[in-house]
Amino acid sequence: MKNNLKVAVSQFPVIADIRKNLKFIKKQIKIAAENEAEIIHFSECSLSAYAGIDFAEYTSDANQNIQKGIAAICEFAQLFNIWVIFGTHVFEGNMKKPFNCLFVINSQGEIVTRYDKRLLAGFDLDWYSAGIKPGLFEIKGIKCGLLICHEWRYPELYRQYYHLGVQMLFQSWYDGNYSEEEYREEGKNLGEVIPGFVRGNAANNKLWISGSNTCKKQQGFPAFICRPNGSLHGKLKRNISGVLIRQIDFDQQYSDLSSHLRDKVSRMSY
Repeated sequence: MKNNLKVAVSQFPVIADIRKNLKFIKKQIKIAAENEAEIIHFSECSLSAYAGIDFAEYTSDANQNIQKGIAAICEFAQLFNIWVIFGTHVFEGNMKKPFNCLFVINSQGEIVTRYDKRLLAGFDLDWYSAGIKPGLFEIKGIKCGLLICHEWRYPELYRQYYHLGVQMLFQSWYDGNYSEEEYREEGKNLGEVIPGFVRGNAANNKLWISGSNTCKKQQGFPAFICRPNGSLHGKLKRNISGVLIRQIDFDQQYSDLSSHLRDKVSRMSY
């Protein structure tokens, strides 16, 4: 196979302890590298934890630990010769609310790009600032895109990445930390709806999609990879830390029943 990529997808229980989150990230980077993965994908807020859920205020100590964590992940990426995608928050300038973002680090330990979550949930608006640009990068000539959590609700974003020529989409979630009651009332249903919707968008837009998630109990759904026909290429077990590793062959052809109308429909105004 020439046009291929070995992808590792993470899940671990993200908590309000940056140092412990970093330990999990380092451990799973090592696991992925030892299994010859070329890129590992972590969940939303995997380094920082989630504002308003895991912690109630931003502190200077936390911001310093996040910067140290980013530097440590860059070092680990270079040490293990692997690309890393991870989530955190970052402040720029004098902003009062940070960006909720994904960093992409290459195997030389360099920051390739940062994607700031563009479409925020209502709850997010109290804690985060919105980004404005799609997240794009290339690895081995394969064009990749980035999305974060709540953005799954907007099919226009998947279609945008299709038009931008993306082959592989990395989407990070924080769909966990439900109580038992919350999981029964809401989380279980979302745990079925979200992967189903994402798999549909994979099929509708010819995308490979890697989905990473926190697995802090209760977790809505486990990390997964789906093919451009919407079928699963693997998933982890719910509520259990782990790394899913799969070889992806971008030369493999899949049935695409909407190919003759996709571009026509996507140009329609409504």
